[in-house]
Amino acid sequence: DSFASGKEAALSAYYQIEKKDPSIVITFISTIFNQEAVIKGIRSIIRDAPLIGCSSIGSISTYGSHRDSVAVFIISSDSIEFSYGIGREINKSSRLAGHKASKQASDSTHSPKQLYMMFSDSLSGNSADILRGCQEVLGTSFPIIGGGACNKSCIEKTYQYINGEIHTNSVVGILLSGDIKLGMGQSSGWQPIGKPHKVTKAKSNTIKEIDKKIAVEIYEDYFEKSSEKLRNEDICKLGLYYPIGMRWINKDKEYLTRIPLTIEENGSLILNGDIQEDEYISLMIGDKDLVLESAKKAALMAISNSKNAKIEFAIMFSGISRLLLLRKDAYKEIDTVKKIIGKNIPILGCYTLGEYAPFNAEEFKGQCHFNNQSISIALFSE
Repeated sequence: DSFASGKEAALSAYYQIEKKDPSIVITFISTIFNQEAVIKGIRSIIRDAPLIGCSSIGSISTYGSHRDSVAVFIISSDSIEFSYGIGREINKSSRLAGHKASKQASDSTHSPKQLYMMFSDSLSGNSADILRGCQEVLGTSFPIIGGGACNKSCIEKTYQYINGEIHTNSVVGILLSGDIKLGMGQSSGWQPIGKPHKVTKAKSNTIKEIDKKIAVEIYEDYFEKSSEKLRNEDICKLGLYYPIGMRWINKDKEYLTRIPLTIEENGSLILNGDIQEDEYISLMIGDKDLVLESAKKAALMAISNSKNAKIEFAIMFSGISRLLLLRKDAYKEIDTVKKIIGKNIPILGCYTLGEYAPFNAEEFKGQCHFNNQSISIALFSE
């Protein structure tokens, strides 16, 4: 019962803030539910507060990892100001959509800007360009967190919410401003397999040739499957486990990863983020122990950047690939974070198809990039 699920989740959250006036409602809804009915259920309890969020395969909270769920997070604060915006038609101009959403949110606040959180359609356009559009407004070093809305299938629609409206092919964002302190951390845990390959022909988020051969051949060779079979079995599902990784500048063990969404008729790979010609890439593979170790690394980084301040709440996003890899052990990732930040700290978040976060926050303060297979954490203190 979609309406009842939305109502129940909202009521539980509302009682936990002792019926104070909500400043913002953030929600993540599985696509097994009727999206409109869930929003109506939430609105039957919380009528007026701004509402933002996206669809997801599962939610992340203080209570753990929950697939096929409705999660509602309410923040009531006198010190944080929330402003929001939307950019539409990502498939036509990802950069412009990102620019419009952040500009709309930025124009609505006069307090010191602290963090921008956004959710985009992961199956449309170029997610790296969405981020660039935001950075045109907020600055290249401004802290940004969030990710791509997702569901169980790489070919079904994803949804983005802003107030009572449900969108697709869009990006929605919320700007947190005011007298608050922030600590952020990010890590991955995916490792390269085989020898590096050179991208010999590419444009934006399309790879046409790798090692002067048709791009899809990299997956054909590794998995001994034809491009037709890879297309029929959905290359995105394979890419969630075995993405394409780009070695980070001057970093031997750090990679930015991209997931192939589709295979074009000519064998080109359409990725969910851009890639440059002459870039050296590798296929990547995940390991459960390394994934849990990366969760620890991200949490420690966030704590370190918080400068020993008292943490009020945490925002956490984890790549859908991590959930699929950990399976029944998904709770261990959240437990690992809780052991470091505090077991009773409220956590809000979800699983995403691609994450926006600072890449190695210890060295690049707030320098954000689009990545996949990663975990990103933001800690807030007053």
